[in-house]
Amino acid sequence: MEAFKGQNILSFIKELPDDEACKAYLAKIKWQDGFKCMKCGHTKGCEKSGYRYHCYGCNHVESATANTLFHKVKFGLQKAFCVVFEMSTSSKSVSSIQMGKRFNIRQGTAWFFMQKVRKAMKSSQQYPLSELVHVDEFTVGGKEEGKQGRSYDSKKKKAVIAVELSAKHQIKRVYVRAIDDYSAKSLTPIFEEHISTTAKIVTDKWRGYSPLKKEYNIEQKFSNNGKNYIL
Repeated sequence: MEAFKGQNILSFIKELPDDEACKAYLAKIKWQDGFKCMKCGHTKGCEKSGYRYHCYGCNHVESATANTLFHKVKFGLQKAFCVVFEMSTSSKSVSSIQMGKRFNIRQGTAWFFMQKVRKAMKSSQQYPLSELVHVDEFTVGGKEEGKQGRSYDSKKKKAVIAVELSAKHQIKRVYVRAIDDYSAKSLTPIFEEHISTTAKIVTDKWRGYSPLKKEYNIEQKFSNNGKNYIL
């Protein structure tokens, strides 16, 4: 079975119709490059019933869910898979209350599992944005009355966003980072952590991006009277 791709939940459920199918899927993904015991590191063993592996080195029996998000999930693997599917494909945040109602899970249980998923989804920084990337800085809370341009004395939170777009200008990935100010020093980390030097980057004319042109392919354009020019 190949990795599931797409956002059609009906196809997803058809592909993984029950807990056993989910366990089989996990086993295939986990051991597709061969078995390695998580206890002793031994690579010799045999498969057992229930999608488990018996290590010949230390006799440890490892389940397909061990050392994964789904280990000891008490509300069923298929439900857990569906929660991950919802969180990874939805463009809007789903609360633990909504998730609990949707899959008949206690709100507290849904919240705890969703926290584990969010932690696992945190960027490894191994796959930087590499295509068309738009970068812009903003304040959380919107524009302040009576103030034009960037406000340095504002108590509102400042942030910078990097959006990777497909050839059809559809959003692929997004990273947001809080910043102290709009200086090149504050803007640099999101570039270093999440954007490839081979990417085509578009920003506004803010001078804080100018020093980054030495390392990155940046095209600076005038913004439309302060409006978002990205999409």
